[in-house]
Amino acid sequence: MKHERGKLLCSAFDAICHGISVLDSDLNILLVNKTVEKLHSHALPVLGRKCYEAYHGKSKCCEFCPAERSLKNHSVQHEIVPVVELDGAEGWREASAFPVFDQNANLTGVVVCVREIKGREEAEELQKEYCKLEKRLHERTIELSKTKKELHAAISCLKKAEKSQKKTRAELELQACKLEETNTALNVLMQQRIEAKTELEETVLLNAKELIAPFLERLKKSRLDSKQKTYVNIIESNLNEIVAPLVREFSKINLKLTPAEIQVTNLVRQGKTTKEIAKFLNLATSTIDTHRNKIRKKLGIKNKKINLKTYLLSIS
Repeated sequence: MKHERGKLLCSAFDAICHGISVLDSDLNILLVNKTVEKLHSHALPVLGRKCYEAYHGKSKCCEFCPAERSLKNHSVQHEIVPVVELDGAEGWREASAFPVFDQNANLTGVVVCVREIKGREEAEELQKEYCKLEKRLHERTIELSKTKKELHAAISCLKKAEKSQKKTRAELELQACKLEETNTALNVLMQQRIEAKTELEETVLLNAKELIAPFLERLKKSRLDSKQKTYVNIIESNLNEIVAPLVREFSKINLKLTPAEIQVTNLVRQGKTTKEIAKFLNLATSTIDTHRNKIRKKLGIKNKKINLKTYLLSIS
């Protein structure tokens, strides 16, 4: 079966009306069909000889040889060449060369197809067509080269943009970290300020009531003349003006609340939830719940259905 298939391929190869030559990479003739043998019957045998020596009687490669160009460029090449027959008649032939590669994509040779051209006009027309094709191929090559450069430039820009984006992201993350640290520090300072303010207000109010008010009361009860009584009344009035805001703040709240409980009380009055207070004071919610229970107990509303915020606002 294999032998018959080989015979069939040989018959088909010989039946081709154009001259077919198979050359190796050094332009040695490896195989030809019957058409080539008819075209070069005067030069037989041609196998094993250089194509330019067997077909054209030359000692070196022909000028504009399509086979040589095909081997060099690894591409299909065409050429219109003039020929002089044995009888002196002039003619034209179209020679096309096709590179041959093995399974590993290595160039092993070239197949040359030669066909007769009837007249000079046909040859010139073919030559023009080849020129047009070569021009178009050249233009497409230039376009592809330009597109390739643009693509490389675009890829380069994308890489730079990606690198810049990563740098910007890193800077933003660093700034966010710094802002978070600053925010934490500000919260600590605010907490300390609130504690200090509350403690100062409580101290002023307690001192006024425990250290000054009793002595003013004694003075009022002592034997003072009208002028002295007037002075005492003025002092008492001015003192009340000074502590009035503090009295409104603490008047109905047990003055023995701890600074932490006073701080929680102020935040509850502002409408803050247990979770918000815990976050603001950087404490656990369970700790805030404990403070709230102690505050309710000191205010006398523990185990009563009274809203702590509403109650604090009512006594402010």
